[in-house]
Amino acid sequence: MSSPADGQAEGTFGGGGRAAVPGGIPESSRARSVLGLGVGLVISVLLSAALVYSAAKAGITPGVSPLVVLFGWVVFGSFVKGRLKGFLAVAQVTGSAGAAVTAGVVFTAPIVQIVHGEAGLEVPPVDVYTLILASIAGSLMGFGFVGLATKRFLTDPRLPAPEAVAADRLIATAVANPDARPRLSISLLPGLLGGFLVNSFITLRWLAHDAFHATFAAPWAVDPSVADPDAAAAGGATPAATTPAQIELPLPVTPLYLGIGALLTLPTAILVFTGGLVNAGTTSYAAAKGMPDTTFRWVGGAAMTVAVIYSLVEYVVEGRRRALEGAATTAAPSDGAAGLGTGVGSVDDPLLEQSTFVKVGLYASILVGAALLFLMMQHVGAPAGTLVVMGVVALVLVSLLSGLGGLLSLQVGSSASPVSGTVFMGMLVLSLTAIGMELAGIEGIVFLVPIVVAACVAICAANDSSQDYKTMQLNGFTVSDGFVGQLLGLLGGAIAVPWVLGIAHAGEFDSTGAGLGGPALPAPQASFFGTVLGSLFLDADIPWAPIGFGAILGVLAVGIEVVGKTRGVILSSLAFAVGIYLPSYIGTGMMLGAAARFLGTRNIAKTTHEGILVAAGLITGDAFASLILGFLIYYGFETAPWELGGDAASWIPQAEWAPVVTRGIFFVMLAVIFVNYALRDRRRAG
Repeated sequence: MSSPADGQAEGTFGGGGRAAVPGGIPESSRARSVLGLGVGLVISVLLSAALVYSAAKAGITPGVSPLVVLFGWVVFGSFVKGRLKGFLAVAQVTGSAGAAVTAGVVFTAPIVQIVHGEAGLEVPPVDVYTLILASIAGSLMGFGFVGLATKRFLTDPRLPAPEAVAADRLIATAVANPDARPRLSISLLPGLLGGFLVNSFITLRWLAHDAFHATFAAPWAVDPSVADPDAAAAGGATPAATTPAQIELPLPVTPLYLGIGALLTLPTAILVFTGGLVNAGTTSYAAAKGMPDTTFRWVGGAAMTVAVIYSLVEYVVEGRRRALEGAATTAAPSDGAAGLGTGVGSVDDPLLEQSTFVKVGLYASILVGAALLFLMMQHVGAPAGTLVVMGVVALVLVSLLSGLGGLLSLQVGSSASPVSGTVFMGMLVLSLTAIGMELAGIEGIVFLVPIVVAACVAICAANDSSQDYKTMQLNGFTVSDGFVGQLLGLLGGAIAVPWVLGIAHAGEFDSTGAGLGGPALPAPQASFFGTVLGSLFLDADIPWAPIGFGAILGVLAVGIEVVGKTRGVILSSLAFAVGIYLPSYIGTGMMLGAAARFLGTRNIAKTTHEGILVAAGLITGDAFASLILGFLIYYGFETAPWELGGDAASWIPQAEWAPVVTRGIFFVMLAVIFVNYALRDRRRAG
């Protein structure tokens, strides 16, 4: 291990400890790495761009901080040597930030295209420059608000922050024995190659999309008044009651879903999967009863609203309680309240102290972000009164929901914690405010969406920041040393993501005629939000029955979450709600990936980190295949001659052995995940 002068202090907590220095922060607690900033910025831009396709497909993004740490260790471990700890800490803060922007933009920006398509209007291209402005505004505001609230997040010992703990352990392992790097030949490289090839083969129809497709009889009867579309097309009037209701549960071979599942905890994956079962049942019931095919979105949205209200109330109540405890401790420090002394997790932790210069910078970031938000609204064409009211409401929402997002991230376990609920709540408030300002129709939606994008980016930035700053703290570094890297990573993503989203939409639109919201890029969150906005601004028709059913499910999910907390298990009601409006096959794939990880790790005391790398490889390989193909289509590449499942050469998908090959590849990916997580620790003695 290197000496404290190299940026590491001796200690035991989180591999980092530090010696207290009266009146200031010791130099050994400073994390300054120009190389870490540079490497992290490159990773941030590349990851944020590649994950655009993944987010538009799956509706969920994985926490990438452990991946960034592993990459930095494997590639730069021998070069950095004595400065490895500070390098990895700074690189992970910078490198993971761009993925937060990806989630913020992809979850909301496609609303414009989806609403136009569902309304039968001409679908516009992605307004890249407006989205860049919204992304930068959201990044600056989220960065500032979370930076100012850092002490509150990082002094609560009850928040487990699993992603931060995982990154901390990786850094400690790397520093203890920098030469015992994970083997890429059995983990990341096979994952990248497999993810890239399988996604490419599915896209070109060389493989079937589904490995299995289960069908179950539904317990409800089909409404005879619903006409059978096939019979109607044939000129008949056969009622749909002649066809029994069915529940469809496809199981895709897509590497992306397996990889994301292998990075989630098993309880979270099971909750998403359970929500997917509700989705499948609701979809079947709606079809049988002649209800709109968007019914499941209302059920999921209502469940999510209940979960968010619960989280928000708990957040406010807990904040009040912590404030009172802090005041009592200040008045009577001799009481010795647990967790309120000096050290990591303490309100007096010197690592959380911020200079006046840093605080001024955080306030300036919020002000500049707010100014850009107002500039963006003016660019869209808002009247002065509307601009002021919407801007103030948006700023207040961002300040509150950014804090809630940071808390949920540390509570649920990763920067991939469900942000849809907080964004949905913010969108509802902004929508009602816009309607109160007499905004309506498709023009009202076009005006509103960039504001929602800015709010969502701010929330997602808060999610990522809270985990990254916790990693800095666990490693014994001054948390504010990560602020520059976090801001650089966010800004890099804010520029790259809107541009790639525009290419993704144009490429898929040229290829399938659908673009964002179509079969290739369903954008589940944006589709759900678009359904709500379409009802509010265009149809004025709210389906209260599905909303009531979803609210009941939300109450049950919150009850399960409360019981889980009493037993030390995090069972997020938001994860369940998200699973309802995600396509059911996504939750199935994630659950199987998480199960492979669980089975591979439950009976061994130590594991190498190849499991994380293979899961990340499957995700990024899948994403890069979509990214490259999207660029090629955007610039004129024709896929038809290569599609062996097309009219020119249709023999592969229809061949008798094709399902066997597809299922074989699916099981191989599961086996690779299992084996890499199950490998026993083989580190060389350092």
